[in-house]
Amino acid sequence: MEPQATCLDVALERLGNRAIKEVTFQNYLRTLRLLGLEDVPFKEATVRFLANRLNTVLNPGTRRKHAINIRGALGVAVPCPRAQRREYDLPELKEVHEAFANTNWRMHAFSMLYAGLRLGESCVKQPIKGTVLTVDRQRLLDKTVAAPKTTGPVHVPQWFAEEYAAYDDFDRHQTTVYKGIKAASRRAGLDINPHSLRHQFGTELVKAGASPEVLRRQMRHQDVTVSLQFYVETKASDIADVMARFGES
Repeated sequence: MEPQATCLDVALERLGNRAIKEVTFQNYLRTLRLLGLEDVPFKEATVRFLANRLNTVLNPGTRRKHAINIRGALGVAVPCPRAQRREYDLPELKEVHEAFANTNWRMHAFSMLYAGLRLGESCVKQPIKGTVLTVDRQRLLDKTVAAPKTTGPVHVPQWFAEEYAAYDDFDRHQTTVYKGIKAASRRAGLDINPHSLRHQFGTELVKAGASPEVLRRQMRHQDVTVSLQFYVETKASDIADVMARFGES
């Protein structure tokens, strides 16, 4: 390493020796740029210095992402905030279905609701064979197509598989789909966004009797605790319903 190497120099050297996705590489560099670290001499990038830069980011979730990126790009063990669980007051599945059934965003919303796709993954058509949809791509904000955060097969209902296979108008910008889903949900008197649809997918799987391993695979998570802790919403009424059946003979 050169004596006057900057944080950007160090990041490029470290990342050049690792097999990482292009989207991850760009996210690392984006963090350095947004936090004004590109031209900072690496020898000055102490844990305290970097932590102070991170503390200028007010949103805890965004601050966590930047901390993870700094660790990956620079190899400095900066403090990393714990992941924040988003809680949603999910409507009944029938209400959500009807909110999008007759809109231009039907298939994008249903891809999240019945296949658990993330927003970018719903903006490009995934390969499908029978009732198995194989998630292997996403459309980024710059409109390019890249590998998704996680890949893998997702089993979907027969009716959805048939409709998905026949539909060919998925190629939309993430922002357009996001706004369309928000507008459609407001017209239905609901508060829904793309991420809450994925939460609903996980929650409905559990309601349908999915085991933790089935849930993990359908959500395409490596660790089942992520699926259970962050993507399944439990109401007091759910607990009461279970206990009402618990003592039945």
